Amino acid sequence: MMSEKPPVPAQNSPQPDKHPKQRPDKRPGQRPWIWVDADSFPAKARDLLLKTAGGKGLRIIYVANHDIPFSLSNPLFEMRICPNMPGAADDCIADGCIPGDIAATRDIPLAARLVDRGVHVINDRGVYYDRRTVEKRLKERELSLQMEALGLHTGHSREGYGGRELDAFGKCLHALLASLGL
Repeated sequence: MMSEKPPVPAQNSPQPDKHPKQRPDKRPGQRPWIWVDADSFPAKARDLLLKTAGGKGLRIIYVANHDIPFSLSNPLFEMRICPNMPGAADDCIADGCIPGDIAATRDIPLAARLVDRGVHVINDRGVYYDRRTVEKRLKERELSLQMEALGLHTGHSREGYGGRELDAFGKCLHALLASLGL
C-alpha cells in the first residue's frame, strides 16, 4: 500500500498516473478530499467545485481518461489521467477515496461503490446519494437498460445543463460542506 504523497501542483498537461496515489487510512482531524469523475461532469459544475475547494482549502482531484484543462493554479488541485480503458477512472476514484471523502459523479454504479465505502457522493444536479437513493437510481437504471434492450424507449433523456441545475448542485455542495463543518 502506498503512503500519502505531498500535493502535486495542477498542470495543464499532466502525464498519465500509472500508480494511483492511495490514502490508506483516515487520521483524526484530516479534511476530506474531493474526487471528481471529470470525464462527463459539466464544466460549469467543475468550475464551481474548484472555486469552492479553493476557498475552503480543500484538496480536489479530477480523474479522467484524458486531460481536463482548468485555469486555476493551486497546489491542492490535481488532474489524474487514467488509461483509456472501461472503468479505469472509476477504479482510480474508488481506490483513492476513504470514508469521509467527497465524490462528485454522474455514474450511478460508481456512486453505489463509493456510498458503500462511506464516501459522501453528489451528482451534478444536486442529488446527495445515500444507500436508499443510490439503490433507487440503480433499479431505475437497470429497468431503463432492460427496456432499451427490448427496443422500448422510456422517454427519459438527459436534458441540458443550465443555471437551474448548477444552482441545485451548488446548494447541495454547500449543504454537504456545512454538514461536515467546512
